[in-house]
Amino acid sequence: MSLGSVSSRFSAATASSCAALFPTSVEGVQTLLEQAKATALEQLQKVYDAPRTFHRVCAPVDAAAAELSVAASILSVVKNTHTVKAVRDEASASMVALDAFSIDNFSSNKKLFAALKDVKAAWDGNAANGIAAAEEDAYAFYMSDSGEYRYWLDEELAAFRRRGLDLPEETFQQVIALQKEVSALSTKFSTNIAEDATEIEVDSLEQLAGVPEPIVKQLTTRQKSEGGGDVIVLKMDYPTYFGVMKNCEVAETRKRMARAFENRAHPQNLAILQDIIQKRHQIAVLLGFPSYSHLDLDSKMAKRPETARAFIDDLIPALQKKWAQELASLKENLHSSVILTADGSIPSYDIAFCMNYAKKTRLNVSETTIQEYFPLTSTVAALFDIYESFFAIRFEKLENAADLWFHEGVSTLVVRDAATSEVLGHVILDLFPRDGKFTHACCHSVIPPIRQSHDGSYSPALSVVIANFPKGTADTPALFLHDDVETFFHEFGHAIHGLMGRSRMPTMAGTRVKRDFVELPSQMLEEWLWDSKILQRVTKHYKTGEALPKELIAAKIASQNAFSGRDSLRQLVFATYALELFGPSASSTVDTSQVFYDIQDRILPGIQFSRDTHFECAFGHLTGYAATYYGYMWSEVFAQDVFEYIRQRDGLLSSTLGKRYRDMILGCGGGKDPSDMLEAFLERKPNANAFFKKIGI
Repeated sequence: MSLGSVSSRFSAATASSCAALFPTSVEGVQTLLEQAKATALEQLQKVYDAPRTFHRVCAPVDAAAAELSVAASILSVVKNTHTVKAVRDEASASMVALDAFSIDNFSSNKKLFAALKDVKAAWDGNAANGIAAAEEDAYAFYMSDSGEYRYWLDEELAAFRRRGLDLPEETFQQVIALQKEVSALSTKFSTNIAEDATEIEVDSLEQLAGVPEPIVKQLTTRQKSEGGGDVIVLKMDYPTYFGVMKNCEVAETRKRMARAFENRAHPQNLAILQDIIQKRHQIAVLLGFPSYSHLDLDSKMAKRPETARAFIDDLIPALQKKWAQELASLKENLHSSVILTADGSIPSYDIAFCMNYAKKTRLNVSETTIQEYFPLTSTVAALFDIYESFFAIRFEKLENAADLWFHEGVSTLVVRDAATSEVLGHVILDLFPRDGKFTHACCHSVIPPIRQSHDGSYSPALSVVIANFPKGTADTPALFLHDDVETFFHEFGHAIHGLMGRSRMPTMAGTRVKRDFVELPSQMLEEWLWDSKILQRVTKHYKTGEALPKELIAAKIASQNAFSGRDSLRQLVFATYALELFGPSASSTVDTSQVFYDIQDRILPGIQFSRDTHFECAFGHLTGYAATYYGYMWSEVFAQDVFEYIRQRDGLLSSTLGKRYRDMILGCGGGKDPSDMLEAFLERKPNANAFFKKIGI
């Protein structure tokens, strides 16, 4: 059947066409914005007076929404990666403008809402009676067991109702105005994080005792502002921050580094966050919800914040028992630089150092030694081999940095189906830190697979992986920590999901799934890197070429759950905080820092947390994930269930199991309810047994 599609100018058919998508100037960004708006309006215009059929209404509506989604993703990549601040700023402003346009022409479009309701009424009320011949195949698919069109239409209508299109006009206009204000505030919030330039200075190398040499070699120096001599500058990029916090044997340096890191984007984001909280709460109340958490979760797997809170609260007691054991073991073997508080707590800025010290001294796991077996080039190649085996795909790497936004360390992968050589899409890799770039790791699913009307095939998709891994030096190549390898495997998992998530509707293709499900595919893939055979396969010492010794592999695997209690509770702190901030008691006067302090103390006892930090100001998930941060742990529980199903069948490198996973989980995109996908794949209802086994409870 013929469905609408994203315009041909958004093509991911070749690496060159992918590179051409990203504007390199202020004018280019402006042109992208105006063209996206014009094309979307053209699609919408076809709908208003058209017969109320799926072909003539639903398809062009979905295509127009997908058009804006692709444009927004391109702008987000430019905002997060471009080397010129003026271009990043223009992309940021254009994202706000595009979101406002989307609110006016999609989210609040009552004519569209009415048209979709008419299609629903016609199909639900008529059986096959009155369905035109051209609609018969769509109607059959609508009524089939797959029901993808029915699922899409029900989800769209529910989303319109959640946006207030059934409200009186005056109330509805208030919601629209507030949505636009929140959009602008959210963009400013994330921009402040990305452009934060927080740093500290130390006077000598002695203050960096224990920090790995490759990290120290990359640090810069400058002349003291007062007096003679130079100081060493420590920025807040992840390689530097974690290198110091896990390894520095000078407590004062750790303390200063932690305080600086946890005050990024403060104070400028404090008022912005409070404004976002208040306005989101106002939106929710106007729409008839008790809180923004209730509104936000209404479209997710959990459905209600009470369900998410119960999920969290059920996990906490068992995890706290494990954390108590972990804490006791840390205290038995403290480094001389760690001083307990009067009540026996460990200062928060010492926790990462203590855990790493315990791994080295008690568990015989030296992360810096293991790092020597993960040179970036060979490790990435080995990881690609695993993806190729499991997913039955093939990669071709193109060194086309000159065509992209940055001429160093950026490359493109062509991804093909191994059996047919069909191009599934492209993945752009931007892996190293630089000034002005997004400071964390993420993946943008830019262009989803689009079903072609003439033959039912799918056009190539595009994903962009952004990370900030340590760079190499003159003496040493870029080396991954095991955590870095996990991060890469995770984000690359999103990229593959973006290429394989095939839905008949573009807005449900790629990674466009329910928010509390989207992390599952990537979290599941992280578990490959805790398998002994896989670790032997992917490691290669940067000098000798030897694989990681079996005794180090055994020690590393044994350490996986050494601090799983603390790590899991930390995630539950963030999840609880997000639900609380956007809960029924939300207000513009809430002390966001105090709320965080209280939750940390309650969920993670035995740690003395600082009271002069404002972590929330750089907690970027509060604008994107909002109340649904619990989704990370929610997805993790299901991810372990899926992984255990595959592992028990010796399927980590099995293309047969990979095909089952690809077809039944990734390949559905967002076109099915995630609960149904999981139950079909597992051949039973999912449960938390594998999760508790994995973390050692």
